[in-house]
Amino acid sequence: MTEVPISAIPLLSTASGRSEGRNSSRSAHSASPRPDVPSRHSPSPGRSFTDPDPSHLKIRKRIVVCCDGTWQDGLSVKARWQYTNILRLARAVNHVDERFMPPKPQVVFYQSGLASTESYKIDSILQGATAAGLGDKVQEAYGFIAHNYEPGDEIFLFGFSRGAYTARMVAWMIEEIGVLDRTDMDHFAGIFMSFLKHGKTDDPKERELLKTQVDPWTQHDSPGKKRANYDDNTFAIKCVGVFDTVGSIGIPDELKFGASDDKMRTLFGFPDSTLGTHVERAYQALAIEETRTDFVCNKWTQTEKGKRKKQVLQQCWFTGSHADIGGGFKEHDLSDLTLFWMAAQIGDMLSLDVKYLLKGLAPTAPWGAQQYHDPRTGIYALTSTTHRKLPTQLNPQTHEYIHSSVLEQKKLPDGLKETLSQHPELVARLLPLEEEVKVNWPYDPTIQLPAAPSQIDAKPSNGAASATSPTTTTSGRSASGDVPAPTVSTEMDKPSTPKDTDAQATANHFESFSAFGSFVLEYLKS
Repeated sequence: MTEVPISAIPLLSTASGRSEGRNSSRSAHSASPRPDVPSRHSPSPGRSFTDPDPSHLKIRKRIVVCCDGTWQDGLSVKARWQYTNILRLARAVNHVDERFMPPKPQVVFYQSGLASTESYKIDSILQGATAAGLGDKVQEAYGFIAHNYEPGDEIFLFGFSRGAYTARMVAWMIEEIGVLDRTDMDHFAGIFMSFLKHGKTDDPKERELLKTQVDPWTQHDSPGKKRANYDDNTFAIKCVGVFDTVGSIGIPDELKFGASDDKMRTLFGFPDSTLGTHVERAYQALAIEETRTDFVCNKWTQTEKGKRKKQVLQQCWFTGSHADIGGGFKEHDLSDLTLFWMAAQIGDMLSLDVKYLLKGLAPTAPWGAQQYHDPRTGIYALTSTTHRKLPTQLNPQTHEYIHSSVLEQKKLPDGLKETLSQHPELVARLLPLEEEVKVNWPYDPTIQLPAAPSQIDAKPSNGAASATSPTTTTSGRSASGDVPAPTVSTEMDKPSTPKDTDAQATANHFESFSAFGSFVLEYLKS
């Protein structure tokens, strides 16, 4: 069935005599009326359950998978400010895109992050800290797609933190084996286990044996690849959009207790930074001020084949630490910027309720001016430091840019001002939706917001909060997207006082690790 954009069909006039553009703040459901068209479920002479409509008349749908970050469970949080960008995006996807004829159904699957239960047991803490269980998330997300997919459907994958890595690994899985049907999914557990074992072994012979086991499913004419139906000119996945990918698994610095014999790995043992040519468009928001070694950013690299296929890749740098990019702080101006950047990129492909997204704005500073939150708090004060390398010129492989909101900061990262003066083309152009948000940024300096708890170092050297995060919060849940830090109340001119919260209890669990570090190491290696 030929799909026709609604813009190509004469519309009935509205009361105002104008139609809404794709970046309007109105929901797609409130667009101008369309001419009447036959419903796909209208009676059809001569058709019955045993004589169905031809397959080419099926209305194709969009399958949208949203994978949240570690310790993030949008189904249990109550305060709207705790919502990550992944949860907000999932809830903004309209059920139907009425801009097309016939309208396109949009089916959303929201996946909570690793260790996102309310329990703070050691198992849960270790799972969140080390990404144990990441494979289960990949299986779950792929399974949802496989059980709902029909050839011709469009696949969208979104994620934050290790949820971003989950989304990217699902995309990798589709590149390797396509999209299995419900009966071929009987073999998926064995296929997946072979891939996992490949990621854990360094034995060349074992790797070759594992490769042989999955070969029937990775061939060009395998059942899953036939269903995914992509070639040198087409794509299997419409879009992958992620917020600050964190993907390495293994023992992070803060849990090694001086040990150095282990190493961080990729999930399946294959390169995970190459953007597959089966993805049509890919977007990533990156954190400039994230300095934790265990949170090293995982940027995409585009291949020459991807360029020839007119694949779109854009990776944009924003002010902030990890959770300033993906959301979760009470002061979320910075993550609002990344959310609307993503929404602007995908708005022509996916129908979003922009009104809903706008309701989440609660600025604490002028557009782009909010101070970023200190990432090195709580248990993360024990980690080694690394500084992310910003682009110094346009890179045709990584397509990195600097968001213009970064220029609104009082202090720019070292060398960035000079770089941008020499290469102004590195500054990303704002899209219409972003321009609209900037112009109508609802900041009111006369409104005094109540002081929020602050996510700070568990043992600050001077008893005061970090100067870079005077009024931040975790409210018992990690806003960093990973290991929760203790939550304390603070004012800039008063010493901080610890509060008895779940997050503080979690930090206490970590403090006890030094007493049985060998147990932890053995647990992680098992």
